[in-house]
Amino acid sequence: MREENRQVPQQLGQYLYQQIKEPWSEARLVLDYHDDNMPRCSAFYYDTSTPKQAHVIPVSDEISVLFLSLFENATSNQEENWQKAIFSVQRSGQFSLNFETADNEE
Repeated sequence: MREENRQVPQQLGQYLYQQIKEPWSEARLVLDYHDDNMPRCSAFYYDTSTPKQAHVIPVSDEISVLFLSLFENATSNQEENWQKAIFSVQRSGQFSLNFETADNEE
């Protein structure tokens, strides 16, 4: 993996962290290919007072492009038909990146 690609998760996490102005437990950035095969990027977080209620985070064009490039680089040589990427970050700084196919349902 190229060095600039290794820094993308840190950039994504920093972006999410900077957007949240209240105590929170987890934030997610989701890239989803819908039926029209156009990627859509969304973000949300869970605050500590209502942990089951998601709060929307606005996603800049720059972050959408960055996340899309990470998704394309990670899945370009794969046989699976990846349809979704979920970047999750905990307030502690721990993060994960998961990919799903069209037949995976949350």
